[in-house]
Amino acid sequence: MYKTLPYFPLLCVFFLFLTPSCRLLFEPRIDAATAFENKQYITASQLLIDNYNAEKNVLKQSELAYKIGECFRMANRTKDAETWYKKALDYSQDQSLLFKYALMLKSNGRYNEAMQIFKEYTLNNPSDRARGSRELQACRQALEWQKVPTGHKIFPVNSLNSPASDFAPVIYQDKLLVFTSARSSATGDKLYGWTGEKHSDLFVAERKSGFEFNTPRLFGDSINTAYNEGTAAFSPDYKEVFFTACGSPNKSDDYCKIYASHKNEQGKWTLPEMIPLFDVDTINVGQPFLTPDGMELYFSADNPNGFGDKDLYRVTKGKDGFWSDPENLGPEINTEYYEGFPYIGPDGKLYFASSGHSGMGGLDIFSATRQGKKWGSPKNLRYPVNSAADDFALAFEPYVKPELLDSIEATGFFSSSRPGGMGNDDIYAFVLETPKIAPPDTPAITSVSTKPKDIIYMLNGLVVQNTFKTADDPNSGIAGKLAVPDAIAEVLGLSVDSRISERLITNSAGKFTLELEPNTDYKITAFKNGYFKQSAEVSTKNLNTQGKDTVFVYAELLIEKIYRQKEIVLENIYYDLDKYDIRPDAQPTLNKLAQLLKENPSIKIQLGSHTDSRGSDRYNETLSQNRAQAAVNYLVSLGIDLRRLLAKGYGETRLVNECSNGVPCTEEQHQQNRRTTFQVISENFSAPDVDF
Repeated sequence: MYKTLPYFPLLCVFFLFLTPSCRLLFEPRIDAATAFENKQYITASQLLIDNYNAEKNVLKQSELAYKIGECFRMANRTKDAETWYKKALDYSQDQSLLFKYALMLKSNGRYNEAMQIFKEYTLNNPSDRARGSRELQACRQALEWQKVPTGHKIFPVNSLNSPASDFAPVIYQDKLLVFTSARSSATGDKLYGWTGEKHSDLFVAERKSGFEFNTPRLFGDSINTAYNEGTAAFSPDYKEVFFTACGSPNKSDDYCKIYASHKNEQGKWTLPEMIPLFDVDTINVGQPFLTPDGMELYFSADNPNGFGDKDLYRVTKGKDGFWSDPENLGPEINTEYYEGFPYIGPDGKLYFASSGHSGMGGLDIFSATRQGKKWGSPKNLRYPVNSAADDFALAFEPYVKPELLDSIEATGFFSSSRPGGMGNDDIYAFVLETPKIAPPDTPAITSVSTKPKDIIYMLNGLVVQNTFKTADDPNSGIAGKLAVPDAIAEVLGLSVDSRISERLITNSAGKFTLELEPNTDYKITAFKNGYFKQSAEVSTKNLNTQGKDTVFVYAELLIEKIYRQKEIVLENIYYDLDKYDIRPDAQPTLNKLAQLLKENPSIKIQLGSHTDSRGSDRYNETLSQNRAQAAVNYLVSLGIDLRRLLAKGYGETRLVNECSNGVPCTEEQHQQNRRTTFQVISENFSAPDVDF
């Protein structure tokens, strides 16, 4: 299974989330660049390996090795990616390549080696040390969890697994199990260019005993097609099935949707019908879970108005039988990365997979508790359910046999790409043993300690936004500040030995608190959907602690609302007469804009330049275009990707007052028209990882 960057991109067939033109088959004649662009990563890797073997120049071999590593990373072949990244590093000192190599080591469970590289990266790249510190802490945490495993016992269900991908098992009619598989007996005769496997189908298998099953067979007569089907959920009476389907013979750019089928009086499944959930068709929807009462449907979707790559949503069935509008489960559950495979267990907890919450390497399984109408307090299930690989799609068995209740608390299944399996993803069973109650210890006689108390360092944080003299008009002037509730505040210790990596949600007053470690620098990042991300640094070093048992550290983070397609004036950017050079007094404003863009790497902006009416129209248009381009060039010199910037000279076409040609005006009025602006034109920029 796949995660999204900064770790791994999602794999369509396994997650059953298809983006446009992702429904691809093997094409016999194609070059590597085209194959990679079309997401045929296994095809591209084989073509590049041929080029690598024929190449004699070691520097060009290094470039090819990096591209091969990228192909294998995108196809979730992490061991192959690790091998080829290492080859590329033989003749390259590229720091982004080094970071990706460390990520592959982490994904393959080689935590100590990964930690060494992340530590090196953190020290050598101070501007990006937060990312290195976060990965360093994740590796350290994974090693600690491995030393103290939970009470889960894990068993591969090899009677269900195959050399292909097998995942997302669900209980069906007590003795049956339905799951998703790309095995050789799946419908259709073509391979999927992304993975080299067949398209996935739903399969069913009957239980023999324990975790042993009879040979799986295709599920239903009308469900499976030559394209991707999977991740099923059933109504309480097993007469309705919900599942994900992607692709059709009619279109190459189909999006994944949830479909439903009913059993008719003859016991046959009817032709599936799509469940309309969003008002637009360009949203991938999948991985349904239906609550036991049949009234709530949970699923994952890549709605652009969500918190991240894929978010969890729910809908409620009304009295008329129609589903409500989708409700996002909120920032407590959803991160800026991937959340999927929702499931509510017999214990009433929500179980889901995430690459955004703190985990062991790949997707990890988390549990969350219902808090009123919301879900919150996600907790990692830890090792051995989770591993360095991708772990997801957990499902409990409905009950434990009465004679086993004294020794077993719960049993169930989940999916994993961990080493030792039969295929890319495999189905595993788990048994959660009942904790043994230890006899009470004899109270020890303790003496009064004279050791002084440790000083407590408390972070008091506040997230605010500006208010304006005219509502929602940032050009009207700042009127004050307003607290931002339900914002996300990430606190990360920047020391290589720090254990602080927390994701907090602000309360109704925009506040958050956290106990910090002493003698440590911290980076705090605040963000909310629809706002620019903003960071600040605080420290517990060199603080006055005399006579104190608690030392407070304060941080206020100002996050600005994103006004889409609206020009916002950049203050204090001036040009000499008839010149377009960036003056020193304009650099601080552009430096702040560059930092904002670095904090928000998916934002693409247009820089606009406006003149007053003096001079000819053509002259002013040329001058303004040169000034806008000069601002773009300056931002590029600070490390901003040129592809995120667009220069636009408006000349005198958008005057803000009456000072048009021939109208007498003061210099102050003309100055109002001479301005530089920026506007957000896209929030979905993504730079390609490899350039062919």
